[in-house]
Amino acid sequence: MMSLQEERNDAELYFIEYKPGNIKLNVGSYSQAVIVSLQKVVKYDNNIIKLNDINSDHLDILLKDSPEVILIGTGSKQELPIIDIIAKLANAGKSVDFMASEKACKTYNLLVNEGRNVGCIII
Repeated sequence: MMSLQEERNDAELYFIEYKPGNIKLNVGSYSQAVIVSLQKVVKYDNNIIKLNDINSDHLDILLKDSPEVILIGTGSKQELPIIDIIAKLANAGKSVDFMASEKACKTYNLLVNEGRNVGCIII
């Protein structure tokens, strides 16, 4: 378990704690993967259990809001996705960072606190 409140956060939505099976944000807790865009939880009933469950529809949700940065929290450890995920984002002109979910939550908090438009999927 990792507490993510190391500094004051002025963002509308931020991660408070991450542990497998419990993603805690300032707006609620979720027992499954969340998709966050424009500082809102836009989808949490999404059938994403592991990285390669992410599909084109999930990525379209993120791309719709034209994020500057896309983060994918891959679970307890960093994993690399199937090429389809990278290709879809590359074709949209976006890069994406894949990292362990704890790190992705912390990175999200830092970036939104700087005023950046961040989209993420946290597994």
